[in-house]
Amino acid sequence: MRQLIIYSLLIGLFFSCKEKTNYQLRIFIKNETDTNLKLSLFPKAEYMNGSLYYFSENGNGFRHTDFEIAPDLEQDLYTTSDLKILPNELVEKVFNSIQISPTNGNEIALKFSPETVIGYTENLYKVTSDWIYELRNFDLQTQLSSHPVESHDYIFVISKDHYLE
Repeated sequence: MRQLIIYSLLIGLFFSCKEKTNYQLRIFIKNETDTNLKLSLFPKAEYMNGSLYYFSENGNGFRHTDFEIAPDLEQDLYTTSDLKILPNELVEKVFNSIQISPTNGNEIALKFSPETVIGYTENLYKVTSDWIYELRNFDLQTQLSSHPVESHDYIFVISKDHYLE
């Protein structure tokens, strides 16, 4: 009987220590120009909290709607646990529109909305837009443990090759 209790405890301990993988889907904007880009996001009202927007349904908090992305870097815009949603559908669900301006002031501002795009050949709101898919695995660390994450990431690249004159 004693051995049965010990084996039961060991099995329970083994299964309780097993890390549970979290699954998420994120959308990004990547800057492949040679200048900083200023992004102005216009989230729908239900995603706003004052001047900040709720950038993750996974409880990660709020973020400013205006920020810059340096050349060759990317910034996540929103995170969801819905792995079946397409990136253009997620953009339309969360944002009314997105405006992107080069910080040097020499080029035109890009404006994206579900109905139209200004200054760019692709509209990130359309199913035909060119999103890059990457599967990324990483660990979220806390003081006591790490939590493995499988992230399905979609990246929309801003490149001068797609600017309209």
